[in-house]
Amino acid sequence: MTVESGTVARVVASGTGVHVDVTARASNFTPKGTLYAVANDPAGLLQVPVQVTAAGDTYTFSLDSAMLPAGRHEGTLTLKLCADQACTTAQAVPSISVAYELTVLSAGSAWPGDNLSALAPLAGASDWATFQGNNAHTGYVPAELSPDRFRLRWKRGSVNTSATDSDAPPSPLVTSGGLLFASGDLKLVAYREQDGGTVWSRDMGDTSYPSVNPPAVDNGVVYMAAGQSSPYLYAFQAATGNVVFRTPMSSYWSDYMPPIVQSGGVFTAGGYGALLGYTLTGDSLMNASLSQTTTWTPAGDEKGIYAYTGDALTIFDPRTGAKLKTIRDNASSSYVYAIGGAPVIGAKGVYAAAYASANSYGGRNSLTRFDTVNGYVDWRVAGAYPVTPAYANGVLYAPNTAPLRVEARSEETGALLWAWTPQQNVETKFHGAPVVTKNMLFFSTNKVTYALDLRSQKVVWSYPAPGHLAISANGVLYIQTPDGLVAVNLK
Repeated sequence: MTVESGTVARVVASGTGVHVDVTARASNFTPKGTLYAVANDPAGLLQVPVQVTAAGDTYTFSLDSAMLPAGRHEGTLTLKLCADQACTTAQAVPSISVAYELTVLSAGSAWPGDNLSALAPLAGASDWATFQGNNAHTGYVPAELSPDRFRLRWKRGSVNTSATDSDAPPSPLVTSGGLLFASGDLKLVAYREQDGGTVWSRDMGDTSYPSVNPPAVDNGVVYMAAGQSSPYLYAFQAATGNVVFRTPMSSYWSDYMPPIVQSGGVFTAGGYGALLGYTLTGDSLMNASLSQTTTWTPAGDEKGIYAYTGDALTIFDPRTGAKLKTIRDNASSSYVYAIGGAPVIGAKGVYAAAYASANSYGGRNSLTRFDTVNGYVDWRVAGAYPVTPAYANGVLYAPNTAPLRVEARSEETGALLWAWTPQQNVETKFHGAPVVTKNMLFFSTNKVTYALDLRSQKVVWSYPAPGHLAISANGVLYIQTPDGLVAVNLK
């Protein structure tokens, strides 16, 4: 019996547990009857029941730890292999062993040290180009991950002022070509993924009533809105920070989420009631009047640009800016001031909620599916959905605060497939939109960032801080926490 999964190496937030899978292959050994296992850990951290799953000659031994104390814990886990559930009869191979390294961190723990390994592409990952990674805002990275390969890479000072407030508008960073770009403190800054060092910085303090907003990146150009009373849409060369264009926005006094670049145009919300479109040279492409809401960004694909304003989903032609369709949402509040997120494009429609409404005291909203082919609301799920859901392979992953849980819902019907509930009483809300891969869901409560295995629906990794999340093409997870930016190697 050969252990193939290697050393169990995890970072875990104190006050939480962790799920562990040990995979072994049987060679020249056939278990007698059903294979059972019992865990034996001299340190007492992993002495819990073991579930055994067989797939041909490969066996997976699954166990869950109790709440772990802060500190670094190293040891050896022995799995006794038995022919009966009481483990009175040993198998011909009586046991297997695997080393473990558990780094359990509290919110006040010292940083355990940088791990600046060489960067290399993660198979399936691409640049994190705009809010939730792509123009569909799915937050999906089609990569298979192993939590035992995760390593804390580096931590640097906060690069994003809105990361200090869990109720602030989403203000994520974006990545491209080994760089990450973030706005904050009236600056747009480019950092190296390798070590978090600054490459260039653009001070936007000379704009009228200065402000900066989160950027988007496409084809070597970074786009960002800046200024309040007389805002501009800026385009910068990603490698150097040189200005490509600076064009006035017919907008004012608004907070802007990252724009999207779609079908040769740059599209962004305008201040209080507009969808603005520009060519890649900064010329005006469209200015469409919509309901007066702020803090949102459109979604886009080859079929359309989708703007959700609480009362309706409006669809525009991405090439001409012509309005194609309006789908009313008559169940929404009569007045929604801010959206606080974006529509999500799935295989069966477009999904959205008035997210900011769920952040107000006792706030409620509905997660809604819009049938964009036939032009109607297909289903609604009432709750309090405070952040944009992630989407992958027919499933929406949506944090809900009424009740407090992360939900996996069918995009076909909205039916609840499964749910996960926070482990600590101090976890009372969610922070930032979730990110999903082929086998994991990353999300933040107000206290902890988690990685949840989608197959077992168990936590396999955690970090003791909330944050806005992104995954780069190099397989680096970024957590924009209140205390700084944390980079995590995922491979």
